[in-house]
Amino acid sequence: MNWMMILITRPKTEAEKLKTLLEDLGHKAHIDSLSKISFSGSKKNFYFKSIVLISSQQAAKIFTKNYLGPKNLPLVIVGNVSYHKLISSGFSNILYKAKDSRQILKYLKKEYSSLKNKYGNKLSYLTGSITNKKFITDLRTIGFKFEKKAIYKTSFKKSFAPATIALLKKNKIHICLLYSQQNARQFCELIRKKNLSKNCNNLLIVTISRSISDLMKKNGFINVKNSAYPSQQSLLNLLERL
Repeated sequence: MNWMMILITRPKTEAEKLKTLLEDLGHKAHIDSLSKISFSGSKKNFYFKSIVLISSQQAAKIFTKNYLGPKNLPLVIVGNVSYHKLISSGFSNILYKAKDSRQILKYLKKEYSSLKNKYGNKLSYLTGSITNKKFITDLRTIGFKFEKKAIYKTSFKKSFAPATIALLKKNKIHICLLYSQQNARQFCELIRKKNLSKNCNNLLIVTISRSISDLMKKNGFINVKNSAYPSQQSLLNLLERL
């Protein structure tokens, strides 16, 4: 397999780790983090008398760093990375680990009565300032007394870095990786803002989920692939097969 130049759009810390993994596969990587994550609460707010739902790596990272309560708090988790982060931080009462949001919704609907009887009727959802509205709507229909708690803020860049623009104009970037719908929307907006659409005709978009791929196709990108599962390892497996 020939090496490819891959654009990473993830927040800085995750982007640097991903760059190392891509270079280990023989590729070159260019980082232009389109979003930045910042803590948007206080440790005083990290007190729960409910089941807690964590569906993102960012929420898991901030939660484990700031939560000071008992480690037997009942948790439901989406994603392997978040799960292992919580396990390694000593949390001992993880009720369920789902691979994606659809699976966690199915579990909560099926087990609603038993969870309510054992832990009460309250569900706290830890998320960021930008959320999946449909997912929240679906959560509200299950029957729990639902609380959404934004524990981090996502802010977006208003322009690509000059080096990124130069690489795109010279068709030097072969693949762009997208891990979230928010970053995907921002990528599309910045491409339009800089009139770079024609420079992206041969750009391969690789995403971590079908929903992100569908979003990119709706924005005019034709060469789009997504990993079989919503995990970084599944995405890396896809890159190895290209």
